[in-house]
Amino acid sequence: MEAVLQGNVAVKNYNSKHFRPEIKRGLSRAVLKNIVAIEMIIAAVLCCILFVTCWNRLITMRQEAVITSFTEYNTQNFATMAGQSIKVAEESIKTKVDESVWATQGVYFRTGPGTEYKPAGTLDKYQGVNRIGITYNKWSQIVIDDEEYYVYNDYLTDEQPLVTATGAKGDYQRYALSLMSEFGWADSEILPLISLWNRESGWNPAAHNGSSGAHGIPQALPASKMAAYGSDYYTNGKTQIRWGLNYIAGRYGSPSNAWAHFRSHNWY
Repeated sequence: MEAVLQGNVAVKNYNSKHFRPEIKRGLSRAVLKNIVAIEMIIAAVLCCILFVTCWNRLITMRQEAVITSFTEYNTQNFATMAGQSIKVAEESIKTKVDESVWATQGVYFRTGPGTEYKPAGTLDKYQGVNRIGITYNKWSQIVIDDEEYYVYNDYLTDEQPLVTATGAKGDYQRYALSLMSEFGWADSEILPLISLWNRESGWNPAAHNGSSGAHGIPQALPASKMAAYGSDYYTNGKTQIRWGLNYIAGRYGSPSNAWAHFRSHNWY
């Protein structure tokens, strides 16, 4: 009996020393496995959250970039359209007119109302044209040979100039006008001079009087008198004009006096 009891005690002691640690170790492994599994699940969840967050951020950034690009494009596009609209508005006709105007100096006339438009030709000083409109940006719409062009307002005047003739005749008259101040005459002296030489030659440098031999715009007699002002006196109207003005200054003092003498005597 004692032996049996001792055996039982031995078995009990053996179980206490050997089996219980195994149970503890088994439980520890299970807990550890569970903890590791939980950690892996948490890590996987965190990775999913991080992935979703990054993905949403990428989508948001792309949308923002698209919106920014679209906004910039439309801003530029709207600015361009607005600029074009303003330009069209400025270049539109503000006032319709139908009047004669004259160039105050040599100036380009252009295909549109602005310096960015190509020149189509040149108006000479005092050249007259018909104006049909004025734009908001202060360009005159003019008509030349049935075509519409533009000249900036500051280079045109509605005051009729002293010289209105066109072509070569107008060129010669304007040249004579440019010399008035050299003789101390007012510009208005061109008017009696125009009348005088209209009667004498029509401002034609080739005009020749077959009976008297008088020649050129001032009808110099003989024609060789004009040689002192240029060897081309027989054909060059400007050479003839310089001689004629000096002749008038020396003999009559002014074109108005020469014209008065002509009207009285039919010669000067």
